[in-house]
Amino acid sequence: MAELKRLESDPLRNFKFRVSVGRGSGWANMGFMSITGLSISTDVIPYREGGYNTTPHKLPGQSDFPPVTFSRGLAVGGGTQIMDWMTEIFDFTQGTTDTPSAGNSMNDFRTTIQIDIYSHPAKGGLGVPMAIFKLHHAWPTSIAFSDLDAGANAVVVQQMTVVHEGFQFALADNLNNSGVKLAA
Repeated sequence: MAELKRLESDPLRNFKFRVSVGRGSGWANMGFMSITGLSISTDVIPYREGGYNTTPHKLPGQSDFPPVTFSRGLAVGGGTQIMDWMTEIFDFTQGTTDTPSAGNSMNDFRTTIQIDIYSHPAKGGLGVPMAIFKLHHAWPTSIAFSDLDAGANAVVVQQMTVVHEGFQFALADNLNNSGVKLAA
């Protein structure tokens, strides 16, 4: 019982997560080693008003969600979903194809990306997600690969940068429940 109390007060670790991308007729689970850029910022609109001259008033302006970058090691047999998605968008915008390769309308190049964060330790697999980020209307803006260097001792890293139009975030109440779910 004391161990459970200690775990409940510990923050979630940042190394146990799963990424699911909704494309075509289902969801594809993709493995990544890091994700950066999960944030929101709101512009400040300062204005001055007669009669209140000591400091400007500040109102919230437009909110923005910066691009999110997903990184993973390039592995043989790791699938080409990321490159296929980017190629699909490129081909359509260049006019070299009428419809995306998945057979969907081009309106479907935007999709939902869900990032599930799991508690640690979990016995018997991943367990249930304790936190969820759900990115809405996401699509890749760039795919990049690390530099190749014959004198280096490193792995080839693939990066996908996506833009999105907002995200939902949910966090479980405690470790004893059945995890967290987002409203549809």
